[in-house]
Amino acid sequence: MKYRLGLLIFIVFCLSMPGIAQIRNADPEKLENIRHLLTMVGADKVRDAMVNQMIDGLKKNLPPIGQDEQARKMTDRLVELLREEIKKADFNSITVELYDKYFTGNEIKALIQFYSSPVGQKAAEILPTLAQESTGRGMELGQAAGTRAFTRWLNEFPEVKKTLGAK
Repeated sequence: MKYRLGLLIFIVFCLSMPGIAQIRNADPEKLENIRHLLTMVGADKVRDAMVNQMIDGLKKNLPPIGQDEQARKMTDRLVELLREEIKKADFNSITVELYDKYFTGNEIKALIQFYSSPVGQKAAEILPTLAQESTGRGMELGQAAGTRAFTRWLNEFPEVKKTLGAK
């Protein structure tokens, strides 16, 4: 239970971080190529798939606030508000900034050339599904590891276990 609350707080914190990235002294042609590359690879679709996976995981792990219809409505509203706020966030500027930071202009051009090829187009086509599936599997592994760690921690500190009323 405490692990789930911690997971909730962590996810909300990560999603609430400011999405305002500044790119200083960047080459306009390089930035345009980065944006073109991101469009080619369907970066928006990949991001949306990952966000949906995170929100679905979050919804499953929300601490129960009740079993009645009102509790379900409140939980649904939280998820709805989270989706709205994520849509407002400027994730693209962060992605552009990071591509600018880690790739040269020539490397961006080479990536564009790759994603123009048949195998590159296939990669771009399956990236959203790949991201969603890997995120889901990663969340499952992370939850299982977190549960095991929390259980071990409670066993090492019986006083905490007693305080939390855990069995």
